[in-house]
Amino acid sequence: MELKAILDYQEIDKKLFSLEQSLAKDPNKQKCAQLNQTARDSQVKSNQLEEQASAIIKEMDELQKTIASTKKHGLEVLKADPEKMDEDEIDELLNRKERVASNLTLLDKRLTKLAETINQILSEFNRTIKLYNDAKVQYQKFKAAYDQKVSELQPQMNAIKTELTALAKKVDKETLEKYNKKREDKIFPVYVQLVGNACGRCRMELSASAISKLKSEHMLTCENCRSIIYYL
Repeated sequence: MELKAILDYQEIDKKLFSLEQSLAKDPNKQKCAQLNQTARDSQVKSNQLEEQASAIIKEMDELQKTIASTKKHGLEVLKADPEKMDEDEIDELLNRKERVASNLTLLDKRLTKLAETINQILSEFNRTIKLYNDAKVQYQKFKAAYDQKVSELQPQMNAIKTELTALAKKVDKETLEKYNKKREDKIFPVYVQLVGNACGRCRMELSASAISKLKSEHMLTCENCRSIIYYL
């Protein structure tokens, strides 16, 4: 009697499980999940790009200060009067001028490179923001379609749940708790009949000792799919 009650309950629950699976595998829901992930990834990417840009802008500011300082030093070098210097001092002055010019060239090249990098980051940032915005717009469209399907199926699901509530009163509390735990773990059907010498759900062959135990105790948990095999 106890087995019949839970099997009757499961038979009705099959309808609810089927509808739930239909919603879980709905293309619109899956697309929503993909778009949601795209939006999250884009947000992370945009934050990373902002951090990179901030670091480069800071470096450019420091570099411009260095360039300004180097130019100031260069002007001071240019102010020196060669007429008042001996040969060694003139050579040193020329070397200083050469070093200043070389440093300014290197600094200008680095500044140009940083400017190119910041433009690349800005371009990538704009693409990322567009991807984020597009994903959010598309998400709303697919979510609306999914919500429409949920709305259409909800009355049917509610009716089944009402029927299950009535049937649950005929099922032993411990048996129902065990059933619900397995169902929550996506093990369905929970109770399956022995088919030949195999599990009625996953078709795994049972050993001779398992068959003997099942025929003796009438129930056995499948080692492979974790459904409960019953034997009448």
